[in-house]
Amino acid sequence: MNFSNFSRGALSACVAAAVLAGCGLLPFDFAQGRLAQDDMQAPIGAAGAVPPGSENTPDRVRPELYVANRGNNTITLYRGRREKPVQTISNGVGFGNFSYLLLDKAGNLYSANYEANTVTVYAIGSVNPQRTISDGLDGPRALALDASGNLYVANEGGSSVSVYPSGGSSPERTISDGVATPTSLAFDDSGNLYVGNASYPYSTVTVYAPGSGYILRTLTSNLDGPNTLLFDKKQNLYVLNWSGQDVVIFAAGSSTVKRIISRGIKGPTRMALDRAGNLYVVNQPANTITFYGGPRMAYRGEITDGINNPYWLTFDAAGTLYVSNYGNNTITIYAHGSGLNSGTISDGIDTPAAMTFGR
Repeated sequence: MNFSNFSRGALSACVAAAVLAGCGLLPFDFAQGRLAQDDMQAPIGAAGAVPPGSENTPDRVRPELYVANRGNNTITLYRGRREKPVQTISNGVGFGNFSYLLLDKAGNLYSANYEANTVTVYAIGSVNPQRTISDGLDGPRALALDASGNLYVANEGGSSVSVYPSGGSSPERTISDGVATPTSLAFDDSGNLYVGNASYPYSTVTVYAPGSGYILRTLTSNLDGPNTLLFDKKQNLYVLNWSGQDVVIFAAGSSTVKRIISRGIKGPTRMALDRAGNLYVVNQPANTITFYGGPRMAYRGEITDGINNPYWLTFDAAGTLYVSNYGNNTITIYAHGSGLNSGTISDGIDTPAAMTFGR
């Protein structure tokens, strides 16, 4: 937010409004320095409030941030609020057009290497692969782990999902029925697998019973190039449409569309929910992070401070937001509920894409 165009009185009013927003009393548009006008009566939840004691939580918890750097094919690790990497992984990394990082419960790191057609697995603290998976892969785009630790890999090039037993390097089965150009994976609380298929012109999300390739249902309504899937606490499914430039929300366990969010969304590459259930969307060509909250997921505002050709976003355990920026090779950091850049990581960063947190 640029304060240079504000008079002293206007600035005071702006700060006062921001304080009200920070207390959760009013929605605030951080980028514009004004109260958001739509859905003023809908509660914002905790989107603008810093929970008591959370200000110092990032340093206490010492979160471990892993960053996939597509520019130089490395994975850099940052600990706590340090801005210099404590570890750099290059052996076995080959991202190409896309990257994806995932941590299992034991802290092992999985890296999907789109260009190399591999998934490399690294033990905690190691810069060398514990194992390299190549069998059954064709353009690995997304990763997911089920409750038993089995690895699922979405093969965008092969239009399939390869399933590997925990600790294994050869697929125990391959799911291809209903899969077409898969770009995203997710599991609901019942263990059902959801696969986002970005095939043109008929995009779908196929749902499979736990541990099988049996299709429970296929979602088609309002889908156009899905590239991210996630669930809220009530198990409603959120689908981010890159081509459709919106987010479609499906009722839990059904094919019924509850809501479509489109305001402020342009060229979206990633979305995430914070711990209060507020939705954040990365809009790469618009250079914004838009956020939504309340029972109707109303538009709450946008973040622009420090944003430069953004690609990915993630939250640490304290609710701090991290955004990877292609445009200036940075990771920008935002305190819970704030739209102002509170920190920047640039050391070791080169075309940052996927991110994930350990601990």
